[in-house]
Amino acid sequence: MPSYCLLFKTARDLLINRPINNQFYKKRRKATISDLPTECMQQIFYYIQTQEEGIYPALLVSRYWCRNIVPLLWEHPFRRFSKEYHSQPNKNSKNRILRVYQRSNNKLLSTLFSCLSEQDNLLLASQLSRLQHRIKVPQSQQTLFNYPCYLQEFSYSDLELIILSYLQRWYTNDSHEFFYPQIRLISTFLCKLFFQKSNLNSLYFEKIFPELDIPNFIEIDNKHFVFSSITRFTFTYSDPITQNILNFLKIVSNFCTHIDFLEFKLKSSDYNIDVKEAIVKIIGSQNCLKHFSIEHITKDGVEPIIFSLKNHTRSLVSLRLSHVQFTESCISLISQFNNLNSLILDNCEGLSNEILYSHFLLSKLIINSQQQDITLPLLKKFGKNLKSLGLSIYDLEIADKLLSFCPQVNKIYLNIYVETTEKCCDYEELKKMEESWKNVIKSAYPHRSISLPISFF
Repeated sequence: MPSYCLLFKTARDLLINRPINNQFYKKRRKATISDLPTECMQQIFYYIQTQEEGIYPALLVSRYWCRNIVPLLWEHPFRRFSKEYHSQPNKNSKNRILRVYQRSNNKLLSTLFSCLSEQDNLLLASQLSRLQHRIKVPQSQQTLFNYPCYLQEFSYSDLELIILSYLQRWYTNDSHEFFYPQIRLISTFLCKLFFQKSNLNSLYFEKIFPELDIPNFIEIDNKHFVFSSITRFTFTYSDPITQNILNFLKIVSNFCTHIDFLEFKLKSSDYNIDVKEAIVKIIGSQNCLKHFSIEHITKDGVEPIIFSLKNHTRSLVSLRLSHVQFTESCISLISQFNNLNSLILDNCEGLSNEILYSHFLLSKLIINSQQQDITLPLLKKFGKNLKSLGLSIYDLEIADKLLSFCPQVNKIYLNIYVETTEKCCDYEELKKMEESWKNVIKSAYPHRSISLPISFF
């Protein structure tokens, strides 16, 4: 029996056995589906969604179930397909023709086309016809639900993949470069739809196709409401910065003020003056920033960004810095973030003992550093409160000291860098080091079961 049937049966049985305090009822009446509180049904559906059979069959049980399930499905409609794509082997191969067509994606995009205004629907169909392709756009119509308004999470890279999948319905033998004009056009109209009608709280900006520029978001009207509700923003980019990218970052800085989770993942060469200025403005626009993460920024650009966090010293609880070149002033400022409970320092340069003068109580510390002289002092300083600890495989010599420094640890992340310049190991050597680590951890914590997730980079 599907899990949703079992859960509903249990909830319904409980309701039937509950007395109804109503003077007009001398007998207990039989409970119906509508008797279950909406909050109860939502908890059931959230659970069902995590099960293997999924939540889709439950849509057909009744109108009441449908009304409760549709908003849940449309909170992040692209997520399932995105997970399937990213789990494919060799998905990043430059010479491989991307085959992503799925019938369900065709239905998903057709539904979104139906949600376009009549004017935008006709305009999209007209512009696609000019590209001389036989792509049909479903006519705009009154849908049963206002689907875009349920969208909570939006990833631009997922949208690109969904559009590609839709286009491959008509053209199956062409490389994905063939679809660039259509992807750009359709993504423009759908972004307009999302940014005018959705209630986003998570925005993930990443691209699948490096050669394809993003839409000009400045041309989208009435976007203030959607952007002002965003609390989670991740910007991942590894292509030349275009004017449309800068326009997008300016929109985020102008309209987003409630972001508490903020991440930037760029190449070091992409941190030009305009990008750094946009990042500083985005940080400065937030009311209460709790998590901040940035990658691959050099010494000449790091100070303005780190110093823009100064207004968030009281609210910041999590900080992740990867391949960052510190200055002494940056370290001094970071040591003032007294409410930090999570700190990740991944292959950063310029770490100094200045950070040891901080007063934060960390529950999570991940330190991957070539500076072996800083790892041990950090553990001595912050170890007694740590629950989670991350170290490099090359820190094996300090593993037997972990118990004395970190008595409460229950999870240790082991990071293995396969490609390094000075300490390059072959696979067999790495496996031996991995086994050595496991044995040392077991001996260091003989009476505790330590979770030891291992990551290869």
